[in-house]
Amino acid sequence: MRTLLLRFTLLFTIVTIAQHERGKDIMISEHQKDDIYLAGENIDINAVVHGDMVLAGSKITIRDTIYQDLIVAGGEVIVKGYVADDIRAAGGKLTIDSEVGDDVIVAGGEVFITKNAIIHGNLINFSGDIEMNGEVMGTIKSYSGKLIINGIINKEAELFGEEILINGEIKGTSKLAASSITIGENAKFHENVHYWSEENKVDFKNSLIGATANFDETLMGDREEFSWKGFGIAALGFWLFYLFSAFLVIVLLNWAFGNFFSTAASYLNNTLFKSLGYGAIYLIGVPFLVIALIVIIIGIPIGLFLGGFYVFSLLFGHLITALLIAYYLGKKADKQWNFWSLALLALGIASVIRLLTFIPFLGTLLSFVVIAMAYGLIIYTLLQKNAALKFEN
Repeated sequence: MRTLLLRFTLLFTIVTIAQHERGKDIMISEHQKDDIYLAGENIDINAVVHGDMVLAGSKITIRDTIYQDLIVAGGEVIVKGYVADDIRAAGGKLTIDSEVGDDVIVAGGEVFITKNAIIHGNLINFSGDIEMNGEVMGTIKSYSGKLIINGIINKEAELFGEEILINGEIKGTSKLAASSITIGENAKFHENVHYWSEENKVDFKNSLIGATANFDETLMGDREEFSWKGFGIAALGFWLFYLFSAFLVIVLLNWAFGNFFSTAASYLNNTLFKSLGYGAIYLIGVPFLVIALIVIIIGIPIGLFLGGFYVFSLLFGHLITALLIAYYLGKKADKQWNFWSLALLALGIASVIRLLTFIPFLGTLLSFVVIAMAYGLIIYTLLQKNAALKFEN
């Protein structure tokens, strides 16, 4: 059993090391002529990129020019370099501190557009909070919790949120709908304003330049509709981020352990229930083992390590399961699918497993069963390999 645990731990430890070497901290400092697809913990782009750039990571910083689209998802995203085409970004905290040649579509917790930013297209935003201090040459459509406009909007503005503060300049017509609307001393509206606020009356001070402000009750309904659209777009952005990240992990697992998964899949027909039993013991039993080790003070280091390993295995369980199922389907169909075909099939299976988890109780149960089967199959395969080695010796 100790040998089995050691081998099973080694399997996932190698994956962790491979991820670290291949993508934890990524620095691009040389001129790039083609598209770039990267995933890592910290990504720093400090070179010109002539193609599209697709990035996923914890902290991402763009310092140089991108001549095509930037598609990015991360915990914190900072764009300081010129982007010639569109930006589509999703994340916890997004900062745009540069010139953008076309549209910007963002969904995040916090969005900050600095005074140095110039967006030549439109700005579409769904966020918790946004502060816009730069200039938008086109229109702006935004739904957020708190919205602050200190910059310039050259065309129309449709702003929905809980709290809106305007202290900048809007040159086109405006629609404002929020629980609270505040107009600052520096605000300027060059075209008519339609607004809705729970307070009914808004003091526009001297901000209306040849324009009028009209209370419009229909905007309350638009605000509710726009919030659902925002939720849908944000959900789509995070789902695409999940697919991209999952695919990179699947490719890495397939590259590192493809032969092992192929061998394990060959046992599935004859060991289905046995694998399910092994996997259930692993998924249910390891947490109790971790607790027992932590209670025994001398076992705390082992307990913490085993606990971390267990959490890691849960996080990537559906991806490992998907790869095993992909190999099994290939063997059952007697097909020699290539590396990328297997990876894409596994991505589709992983997406189905992930979607199952959204079904109350039944989805969670089904996910538990297939993941338990996968880990049980791995344990069984390791046992078989261990027995074969003992027989040879």
